Amino acid sequence: MQAKETKLQDIIEGTKQYVIPLFQRTYSWTSKEWEVLWKDLVELCEMENPRTHFIGSIVNMPTVSVPEGVAKYLLIDGQQRLTTIFILLALLRNKARENQNLRFADEVNNTLLVNQYKDGNDYYKLMPTQVDRLTFENLINGNPNETENQITRAYVFFEKN
Repeated sequence: MQAKETKLQDIIEGTKQYVIPLFQRTYSWTSKEWEVLWKDLVELCEMENPRTHFIGSIVNMPTVSVPEGVAKYLLIDGQQRLTTIFILLALLRNKARENQNLRFADEVNNTLLVNQYKDGNDYYKLMPTQVDRLTFENLINGNPNETENQITRAYVFFEKN
């Protein structure tokens, strides 16, 4: 196994899917972790010459997938961080849509959030555990749930900031 620094964009762009294994916990970040990430992102945005931001390690392992499906990776470490990034990207896309910046909204959606030309589960770039899956899919599909859980709490937290 070889560790190397990779940009987040390289991880989520392209036709692929990260699957959170069933043995992983559900999404459990709270305002404590969201606040730290948000402050880091705001600081980067306010810098004249922004530095790169180390979001933490992402450990994944390729899985065997069917020839016509997307490349699938088991997400061994980093699932909380990556889920949070997808929540932020969904919020960014939704805000762009609200502001009639449809081209940018489509770009975020079709290059970072989903595998645009795939169907079924292959459509989603992140496949959370079964408990979080419906809420996450609704969020990515632009239909945030009214269900009270950590994914919707995270979305609301970032929406208010």
